[in-house]
Amino acid sequence: MKKGIIKILPLILFFTVSGCVSRVHRVPDRTIKLEPEPITIRVVIEKNVNELNLITEGAYITNNGSKNMLPGRATLKLAGGYISIAGRESAYPLPVSIQSPKKISINGKDYFGKIIINNSLILNTLPVEEYLKGVLSAEISNEWPAEVLKVQAIVSRTYAYHKILLNKNKSYDVDDTTMYQKFDYNDNNTSINSAITDTKGIIILYQNKPIEAFFHACSGGVTENVGDVFQTELPYLRGVPDPYCSNNRDSYWSFSASESEIKSSLKGIINEEYDSLSLRDIKIYKRTGSRRVGEFVLIFEKNKKQIIKGNTFRLAVGSKELKSLLIQSIRRERRQEGYVFSFSGRGYGHGVGLSQLGAKEMAERGFRFKDIIAFYYRGTTLGGYN
Repeated sequence: MKKGIIKILPLILFFTVSGCVSRVHRVPDRTIKLEPEPITIRVVIEKNVNELNLITEGAYITNNGSKNMLPGRATLKLAGGYISIAGRESAYPLPVSIQSPKKISINGKDYFGKIIINNSLILNTLPVEEYLKGVLSAEISNEWPAEVLKVQAIVSRTYAYHKILLNKNKSYDVDDTTMYQKFDYNDNNTSINSAITDTKGIIILYQNKPIEAFFHACSGGVTENVGDVFQTELPYLRGVPDPYCSNNRDSYWSFSASESEIKSSLKGIINEEYDSLSLRDIKIYKRTGSRRVGEFVLIFEKNKKQIIKGNTFRLAVGSKELKSLLIQSIRRERRQEGYVFSFSGRGYGHGVGLSQLGAKEMAERGFRFKDIIAFYYRGTTLGGYN
């Protein structure tokens, strides 16, 4: 519901005494402003499960307008378009919702708000400001400077609003993994809660619209053009030199994988005809403007070659192992069981938008949250959601 205004009109009462009209009371003009209902986000917390272990207090399950109380501990079973409670004969056709005045534990994880269950997805629907508590708890250390926590609150809030607008006609807005933003609900972090409260409602805008607020752990000294990773150019996500994350000790990494491990991870990506061929070499075929790998070329025996996009290769091999595409070298070593490839590079993440470690360095040097956001998202402004 949008913010409403109730206008209370002046009330004037009259009565007649001996033919005279007299004014006896006037209620002064006043306006009551109603707080808007909080904007909510739909988060996928489970997919394709057939059993849920529930722990809560005072919870009830709703289906087709009817409400039924749930026990404090229950095992919920999903099958054939119905949900049943272990030990009870009744079953409810899906979808259903579960609500409680307290936190709800589902399969060992706490949630706030409403749980919606349908045939394939379990959703947690909750206000964005509560959602941020789970995002910041999972995405950043609560021991970092307050200005960095404010930056992350604004960035993650903006990211959420952008997804809400983008996915309004879909069955959910985000999931709880790093494919969107990690989400692990926790409302006990005082510093994180303060950062969310201190920046309440503030988002990053470009041409009066919420931006697509990508962020990553460490740029390694230069951020990336969004189009070189996600194939969509956005003027506020252009690569820039990042001196605040160039010398961080966590910026450097190395990773090794065998020929068989790489081929296995690329199953379905490399041509089927190459499956039985030995992988002889991996070379950098093309670099982006930030010097990240835009494309690799895989060289197989019989001089067979295949070009693979850098981001496709990284996600397939493992983004926690191959930490970034800002690769400085690829070495190969021949062993009895085949080649082993060793990668070394800088940075952590796709490199687009905010560098969290860079933002931390800026905060430690005295920059405010507005300055940090302006540095990583060029040409943007801060404002509220309309």
